[in-house]
Amino acid sequence: MERYAIYGDLATRETLTLASVLHVKGVAADYIEETASLSLALASRAGREEGPFLRTPEGFVLANLHSILEFIERVYPDPSLVPTKPVRRICLRLIEDWLELWLPHWPRRSWGTLERLGAHLGSAGFLLGRRPTRADWILAGWLESEVLVHAQARLHLEREAPRLVSLGEDLLARELSLSEEVDDAIPISLLGILEEIATDYHAYLAHNHQALKEHEETVPIDLGLGLQALPIQKVAESRRIDLGREIAELDRPIRKRVTELLEPVGAWHALTLPPALTEMDPQDPRSL
Repeated sequence: MERYAIYGDLATRETLTLASVLHVKGVAADYIEETASLSLALASRAGREEGPFLRTPEGFVLANLHSILEFIERVYPDPSLVPTKPVRRICLRLIEDWLELWLPHWPRRSWGTLERLGAHLGSAGFLLGRRPTRADWILAGWLESEVLVHAQARLHLEREAPRLVSLGEDLLARELSLSEEVDDAIPISLLGILEEIATDYHAYLAHNHQALKEHEETVPIDLGLGLQALPIQKVAESRRIDLGREIAELDRPIRKRVTELLEPVGAWHALTLPPALTEMDPQDPRSL
């Protein structure tokens, strides 16, 4: 029987994350190093220029880490890496977007952020508590490929945030418990991380949304380090739209719980803005 094939570079965070998630799911996959000529053929089949790429046993080629991980979760739901409880699931998506689209590209505040992440993980175990979720693998992929490979960074984190240094090994442990959480609660220490996400990334999302509406080429924003012109991210707007729609489609009592969690930490406003990339979908509850 044909196996999955990963095309990419295991030294990069996206390929490493993909390989790690397939491993914990128990999905057999071959790793094939991506070459220039191979990349061209894969990009043509996947409709996307950048990898990693995943070839399915049926011969389909998928690209975009986020889309691939969603596909894997649908096809291989056990063990589940995405919470089924709505509050925890929304928090997971908030954190994933931040880890994928913001934190690796905004290093000037990363030291303090990493230390706070380390303190949170030291208290809670993993990002959403005692049970690891997909966001933990995304975080570990970034740490192992772009942070801990630097000797000075590793020494600093071993001293100030040792839980981050051991995260990757802990996630690969055979005895790791992946049983479903009983309740829909989040660790109290996660609130500080959500506040940080709101202060930087969600502030950027609101400005990015406005810049796209006005057809600007950059996002002028001051995040405490002076006014800067950051690049527009259409993918960030697309993910913001998707998350906002998911929240809007929740039953009213559940949506109220999500609002009561996110609004006080400042991570609510950006998610309520209408889409800037396309016309409002008439099926989107935010248009009512």
